[in-house]
Amino acid sequence: MTHTSRSLLALAASAATAAAVLAVPAAAQASTAGAVPASTARACDVQLVAPHGSLIGGLWRANGAANSVYGCPTTQEFGFPDKLGSWQRFRNGKIVWSPNLGDGTLVRVFAKGGGTAVFKWSGLGRDWDFFNVRWSKDGGRATQVKVGRLTPWSGQFTLSPYGQDGLGSTTGGHEVNTFAFVVQGCDRGTFSSDCGPWSIPTSVRLAH
Repeated sequence: MTHTSRSLLALAASAATAAAVLAVPAAAQASTAGAVPASTARACDVQLVAPHGSLIGGLWRANGAANSVYGCPTTQEFGFPDKLGSWQRFRNGKIVWSPNLGDGTLVRVFAKGGGTAVFKWSGLGRDWDFFNVRWSKDGGRATQVKVGRLTPWSGQFTLSPYGQDGLGSTTGGHEVNTFAFVVQGCDRGTFSSDCGPWSIPTSVRLAH
């Protein structure tokens, strides 16, 4: 199969800006973040809102900011000490910039009503035939699932871990579990699949 390279120069430029933002002192970031709309500032702690130029902040704003499925941020955007990339946790989930899959790659997960996790990814640096998703509960053994693509660069996987035979099970909210997710793109081969690297993990806590 012949693949057409999909340039992400614009996203790469945004990614470089985001990386630069992470190097700016916290006080300077807070000053830049103060430019967010007043409605967002009232709804969320303005000190935690990622500044303009951040890929994570851009996705959050594009999805409705405080009114998005992620809700308000509960941490600042942080870089990783051992690799390029960044993450930010929100009331309902977590967004991660994972440039090892492409300069504009964002993986994220959020909790949906009824103990469901929605894992999404986009902006991969090239097109793929399908995706592999691995998820784990509380650091346990990972389960791998093959997922069809939404576009050549994006996809979505929904997990309802507490459902049984189509019915939800519950412990009255007394148990909280952390579910982690990673994704990789794959191409169909004649005898086997050719897959790329795994993303940086993202995670969400679900109660039941």
